[in-house]
Amino acid sequence: MGIFGLAPLILIFPLIGVLFNGLVGRRFVAYNRQTGEKWSGWFASLMALAAFAIAVTLFFGLRAHEFHAEIVLLFDWINVGDFYVPWAIQIDTLSVTMMLVVTGVGSLIHIYAIGYMHGDPHFSRFFTYLNLFFFFMLILVTGNNYLMLFVGWEGVGLCSFLLIGFWFDRVNEQGEAMNADAARKAFVANRVGDLAMILAMSLTFWTFKSLEFQPVFDSAVEMFESGHMVHFGLFEASLGGVLTAITALFLAGAAGKSAQIPLYVWLPDAMAGPTPVSALIHAATMVTSGIYLIVRSNVLFEIVRESGAVISFLGISSPDLVALIGAATALFAGLIAFTQFDIKKVLAYSTVSQLGFMIAAVGMGAYVAGMFHLITHAFFKALLFLGSGSVIHGMEHGHHHISHGHHDEHDTFDPQDMRTMGGLRHKMPTTFAVYMIGSLALAGIVPLAGFWSKDEILAHASTNDGTIFTIVYWLLTIAAFCTAFYMGRQLKMTFFGKPRHEAAEHAHESPPIMTRPLMILAALAVLGGLLNLPYFSEPAYKAASEAHDYGINLALEHWLEHSIESFHLSEEGIIHLPHTPTWVQFDVAIISTILAVLALAAAIYLVYRNRWQSADERDPLQGTPIWWMAVLPFDTLYMKGIIPLFNRLASFLGFTIDWDLWHNFVHERIIRDTFVVFANFASDVLDKQGVDGLVNGAGQAARWLAGGLRMSQTGYARTYALGILLGTVALLAYFLWPVFAG
Repeated sequence: MGIFGLAPLILIFPLIGVLFNGLVGRRFVAYNRQTGEKWSGWFASLMALAAFAIAVTLFFGLRAHEFHAEIVLLFDWINVGDFYVPWAIQIDTLSVTMMLVVTGVGSLIHIYAIGYMHGDPHFSRFFTYLNLFFFFMLILVTGNNYLMLFVGWEGVGLCSFLLIGFWFDRVNEQGEAMNADAARKAFVANRVGDLAMILAMSLTFWTFKSLEFQPVFDSAVEMFESGHMVHFGLFEASLGGVLTAITALFLAGAAGKSAQIPLYVWLPDAMAGPTPVSALIHAATMVTSGIYLIVRSNVLFEIVRESGAVISFLGISSPDLVALIGAATALFAGLIAFTQFDIKKVLAYSTVSQLGFMIAAVGMGAYVAGMFHLITHAFFKALLFLGSGSVIHGMEHGHHHISHGHHDEHDTFDPQDMRTMGGLRHKMPTTFAVYMIGSLALAGIVPLAGFWSKDEILAHASTNDGTIFTIVYWLLTIAAFCTAFYMGRQLKMTFFGKPRHEAAEHAHESPPIMTRPLMILAALAVLGGLLNLPYFSEPAYKAASEAHDYGINLALEHWLEHSIESFHLSEEGIIHLPHTPTWVQFDVAIISTILAVLALAAAIYLVYRNRWQSADERDPLQGTPIWWMAVLPFDTLYMKGIIPLFNRLASFLGFTIDWDLWHNFVHERIIRDTFVVFANFASDVLDKQGVDGLVNGAGQAARWLAGGLRMSQTGYARTYALGILLGTVALLAYFLWPVFAG
């Protein structure tokens, strides 16, 4: 086993952090806050860094062993009849990639949180939850079977509830516990997807008699090649039909964890938690679970695509449905971001949109492109969330400065409202510099990381024939334009112009413990594209592929091909993967770059120029003409037609569809109220009248029987003699009856 014997430590280190902070961390902080916070925060961070060191060790171990996957068995978990599930760690290039992202970016978030959470009364509890989140996320990505993955899947759902609702006692002006409500919404919305996961695993075990990844995939390929039918008692179904159901259920599960239509509603509200939580959930951990699930199950999705099986009432295959759901989510969330003023809410809807890009990619069979964007997104989105936390931190200190000694119970200042910001590039130069890098990377500006990963997805969609690919390409292209625009809008509102509130005037830079992780993430956002830098001409690609080059070009492609079994099945001719270009598609790159630059310029130099002078003014986006339209006779049509229509569309999507329909009606009325009605029915009817009725009824029957027997015990000898006589007569009658009857 060698170096792979260290693999269990990647789970043990975060668990040690949980035990330390959970058992004694609070006492350290209570005894001496300054020293105790260092012990609590740095111990948790060191455990995260130790897990990262193990992931790096496993990375080099795989390279040294020619990328051969290893299974480290810890113990036999379930072994009942045909149902065998080990607790084992799967070490391959896909799982190690996720380990590196989770532990690397997560460690930086831990360190940043030491400064951000300074002074919080529940400091050690926060780091207990962070390490616990780490522990379950690593179970999710290291398990060698679906059931172990599901343990991590449920664990991160629990931790998200704890972290989003960390400040559960905070209320808004109306007395509503928004943080607690957001945590409950995340928990309930994820349970919907989790039910789909349970059904998918049940169907998987029924079909393949295993939940371990490799046996399931091997059986699926064997059954596909032989044309084997799947039997359900007296019924039978084709393998393609059964896998369509399984993969569609996986999509529903992924929609819950990775926030896709219609289960995305929890993610924007997750901003209620502390900013490090937003970065951890939105960048490197929980929301990537759905993408990892689909990539890990690539064999099942590609067999469905190859079999031609479709979802009957839709007329499309489950992989096509994945791609369309992802593309629609990317555009839908991008449009909603136009209407947001909370700096973290803009980034939240941006996360939903970027997750849509990843889901669309894996649905189209571009598994490496989806993973590439997952990695680069972890870099620049963690940077942006932590950067927004730095901005909020500066605004809060600025507000504290102006309100010191002048407490106003009616003060409704919101440090996250971009309308109260402005001019922060002079007050917080380091935060501004790194935030600019993250924004440009997210917008897809060359040569930053987001450009390469996003364009690889667009190139895949554009080079494959078919209506689905065409629809996905245009939806994602428009979504990319929206991304650049709302990030330009956010940059302008936050950092440029004049301060629109005294808090912004007195804001100051965050401490080094918060800014240094931002600098590291900014460097990764700049250099991350080197992970899978494409070839710049087709001949160069062919020459390199023949040499099987493991250099910087397509490094991630070469790395992941050892874990994505569909590549090998495609080489053997068993399936036919959609074509993914591995050289630069200059037409796609030029179009996306021009659109990104135009969107940024339109936001910064046209719509938001210098006309927003105070926090109370109307958003210029709601009525701004564009100069080239103003000089044409269409100006009236533009101002009275296009602008109002766009505003109504954005408002309709943001408030009517997103909030009134999905948030209030679907979540509050359908999901929550249905759950409450069922819970009340289970409590009042099933439990009290059913279970309690049976138990109480059995007790009453025993009491009635005992009462009757007690009456026969009179204490008189003649009564007992009579009983013996009657008993004797009854026994004689029983034994002699057959004789007389015969």
